[in-house]
Amino acid sequence: MLPQKIAGLMAGFLYKIYASTYRYHLNFEDESDRRYFFSDLATKEPHEKSLIYACYHQDDLSCLPYFSEHNICILISQSKDGEILASAVEHMGYQTVRGSSHRGAVAGLLAGMKKVSEGHKMTIAVDGPRGPIYKVKEGITALSQKAKRPIIPVIAKPKWKYVFKKSWNKGSLPLPFTRIDLYLGKIAFYSTDELEQKMSKLKF
Repeated sequence: MLPQKIAGLMAGFLYKIYASTYRYHLNFEDESDRRYFFSDLATKEPHEKSLIYACYHQDDLSCLPYFSEHNICILISQSKDGEILASAVEHMGYQTVRGSSHRGAVAGLLAGMKKVSEGHKMTIAVDGPRGPIYKVKEGITALSQKAKRPIIPVIAKPKWKYVFKKSWNKGSLPLPFTRIDLYLGKIAFYSTDELEQKMSKLKF
């Protein structure tokens, strides 16, 4: 695992430098959520009103820099690639919880539930780790309901980007100095279908 950890540390270090050129603009579906959102981000310690951040795998490289250094927990698969990503995001100021819908699903959900119930913020890529693209899995809504923490849907739209067209999620790398619009859906408790519809509406 050491080579993967070293590769992850290097990737995290280099991407922080690269992403420092991004310019973010936030768009709230409900402006009354603005104070709640920034209060949650500003509070690094666990607290009773922590949020669960829902995003697509497609938007990882756009969202990770903005939400870094806020002590957010992130659910990452137990694969070798996941080990590299875990090391990278830990360097960027995230906590990691390991598990996915394909490997360690139950362990990942339980660990995530423990973190969220303790008041930690968490972010989950809702369509991962292998898709189908834009299809919300049940894990995030189950976590929200059991831990009694609301979800905020997050969609990223970089103005200039490179799209990895051969990847299942059509992931994108924002280009240097680009503007990235973050669209933030209503903070609420969602069913799986409701969250999928909300994120689809924000995406398109």
